[in-house]
Order: sequence, then C-alpha cells, then structure tokens
Amino acid sequence: MTIQNALNFIRQGQHDNDLRSRLVKAQTSQTRQKILDQNDFVFTPEEFEEAYSLSLFKCQHQEDADALMAFRMWWIMLYRSPDPDVPLP
Repeated sequence: MTIQNALNFIRQGQHDNDLRSRLVKAQTSQTRQKILDQNDFVFTPEEFEEAYSLSLFKCQHQEDADALMAFRMWWIMLYRSPDPDVPLP
C-alpha cells in the first residue's frame, strides 16, 4: 500500500467515469475493494488523505481544487457507506 497508489486513484478517478460507475454500483465494500485491487489502487484511508493533501497543495486553480474536494467527498461517502445487509445501529 502506498501513497502513490492513492495518488493514481485520485488522478484516474476524477476523469474515469467507468471506474466511478463500477465503484458506485458495487453492492459491498468487498466488491469495491476488489475493483480497486484489480486496478492496483491499494491504499489505506490514511494514505488516501495524504495523497489528497499533496494533490490539493499542487492545485494551481480554484476550479481544480474544487473538483478535487468534490472527489474526496464522493469517495469518503462511498467508502463509509454501509453494506446493504449490515443493520444500522
């Protein structure tokens, strides 16, 4: 697991509609992880945040920063979404 993998995911995920669609359609977190693994996007939540911070630092335009922030929010909501068969507390 590396920050580079997370950087690659952020870069590709912002522009690859098919990847985002497959991740959204995945029914479980295990299925989402399989999709990430198949694309060599193996990273921890901490590595994602580090990659996000590095990417945000490199943004030269507000529009790019806004798009990156929106992608981060999308990923956090998707990553934290419960599996359908898991009861909510």
